Amino acid sequence: MTGRMKAGWGMAGENVAGKSVIGKPVAGILLCIAVAASSPSVSLAGSPEFAYTAEQWASFRDNKLEFDEIAYLIHEYNNTVIQNQIAYKEYRGETRDDISQDYYDAADDVYGAMDYPDSSDSDYASRLSSYLNSQIQVDKLREQGDDNVDDGEIKKLGYDQTEATLVKQAQTSMINYWTQAYNLESLNEGKTQAQLAYDSTVTKFSAGMSTQADVLTAKESVSSAEASILSARTSLDKTREELCLMLGWTYGADVEICDVPEPDLDGISAIDLEADVTKALENNYSLKILEKQINYAVSATNRESLEQSYKNQKEVAANSVKTAYQNLILAKEDYVQAQQSYELESSTMAAADRKLLAGTMTRNDYQKQKSSFTTAEVNVRTKKLALLTAQVNYDWAVDGLASVS
Repeated sequence: MTGRMKAGWGMAGENVAGKSVIGKPVAGILLCIAVAASSPSVSLAGSPEFAYTAEQWASFRDNKLEFDEIAYLIHEYNNTVIQNQIAYKEYRGETRDDISQDYYDAADDVYGAMDYPDSSDSDYASRLSSYLNSQIQVDKLREQGDDNVDDGEIKKLGYDQTEATLVKQAQTSMINYWTQAYNLESLNEGKTQAQLAYDSTVTKFSAGMSTQADVLTAKESVSSAEASILSARTSLDKTREELCLMLGWTYGADVEICDVPEPDLDGISAIDLEADVTKALENNYSLKILEKQINYAVSATNRESLEQSYKNQKEVAANSVKTAYQNLILAKEDYVQAQQSYELESSTMAAADRKLLAGTMTRNDYQKQKSSFTTAEVNVRTKKLALLTAQVNYDWAVDGLASVS
């Protein structure tokens, strides 16, 4: 099995769906504590101080974003999660009948305020329309009460599902950040090569060995490379900002994005797909919710509809896990191939270093080899990140987020 970032209950009794580090987070709906301008603002967390050790709190509140603390930061500082924690207080311990009664009470309130208009009233038509609309609202609320299949536990499952989805999203975003960073590195190397080609073309033009059109073409290549770098840097900055805000930092906070973990190659090789499919169906949030709702269904029609949905979603979820596994294996194969290519380029690069030192290779040929080596290096990093993304997708599919639609 791969080492997955599972959701679990923290010491404070709330759900924690993974891990990752950041510094001085701030939750949007909580009071903020002012700190020095050089540091991000710190907010009150969703859990009390005794929920974690002093060392853990210090790690959560430093200025580093580490992959293995993402889930804790989402749980403590993500605005959506905190709002859901507050909303859940209204449903904690509520039974199906309690929630149904809320609909009935609301219907009674609307009904009690209804007043059938007198036909002699000057605004009879508009008041009659209002009365009929209120009657429709009453009927709808009572129908919702009859058909309600939720209780406090089901509400919590929905909130837990949202939190787990946010953790997965943040993990994927952090991996994507590094994918974009490596791509930017590759673009910078491409610009260096374009600049060398331009300089060479200008030299040849001065010697009458190239045309003005060749110079302009080479110059356009440099300009195009610069434009690509600018676009990539803007995209990278946007990903960084969105990730940090999602995990609780204020806008523009100075955060160190730490490296992501290596893919678990041994764990991937040891996967028991059939066992994981079974586990995925047991863990799936949507299926858990449907199971409980089926038990609460009062009308035969509602029950049959929910049972059919459960059957369809169970089949889709199982196929989703299998598809995620296939993607994982393909990503692993791509990574292994990229590693082999990188090792070959490394050997060639070492030989080029020796040749340059011995004076048997021109600087231009050396730069071409260096570019080829850098491309292979960036490619193996990119394939590693693609594999890590596939691993995160598979792990979360098994841990409750397999697609059901």
